[in-house]
Amino acid sequence: MLKMIVDKHVLFVLMGILTILGVVSKCIANVTLNRLVRAAGNMNKTTHPFVRLVRAKFEHACMVSDKVENVGVFVDKFLYEYKTVGMRLHSWRRMEKASAGLCLLTGVSGAFLEYQVHGMSDAVIRTGAAGGILAVLIYLLHLTTDEEYRLQAAKNYMVDYLENVCLHKYEKANQKELKVMTPDMPAAEFGVMLEEEVQKLPEPELVAAKDTSPVKPQVQEIQQEDVQKKEGRDFRKSSEKQEVKDQERDVLIRQILEEFMA
Repeated sequence: MLKMIVDKHVLFVLMGILTILGVVSKCIANVTLNRLVRAAGNMNKTTHPFVRLVRAKFEHACMVSDKVENVGVFVDKFLYEYKTVGMRLHSWRRMEKASAGLCLLTGVSGAFLEYQVHGMSDAVIRTGAAGGILAVLIYLLHLTTDEEYRLQAAKNYMVDYLENVCLHKYEKANQKELKVMTPDMPAAEFGVMLEEEVQKLPEPELVAAKDTSPVKPQVQEIQQEDVQKKEGRDFRKSSEKQEVKDQERDVLIRQILEEFMA
């Protein structure tokens, strides 16, 4: 069995396959990271499906909970699950290093088998050197581009856009919604203004009012009636505006889901 493996040069074929896998995985990871960095740098206008998915998920999370506490962890989760050409991106990147190590191990194993079968000869040196040279070439190819730096750059671009643009946009929208639902003037301030207006009445009118009936009970009744009317109007307005806001939010969620499904 060992003699057949050595004579058929199976180990050389295996080293060639590992070298091809290392080169292919490097090319796939390199192209994928280039596209990802460009898309993340222009996240508001990009058509990259992964970046659009992250943006849609973040907007949906902001609508549901009003705030995402840790944007970096949110982006890391999607980057870890990002798949390209049927495999996750980090698997392609790990395959580059694994192929270099396997080439070196195959070369050493082939040299040992050659020594066991044929004794010390040129084939032993040739097999071991082939494995070592291919391993070094794959590793040098891996060092030609800094993939870790580009992956971190893509993450920084996405976190910057989501944290400084999307998050503030939804925070402002929520603040406007709260302002619409809050009455313009509290009842206490309204009552104080009524009392100040009564105190500013001319002296003869104030005396006439005192002669007919007490001023304070009338002022309190006027305050209560006006406050009740004002609260009723504010409640109706806030209800109508809340319905409009809910309809706009439903339309926006529907648009995001349609964009995600597309």
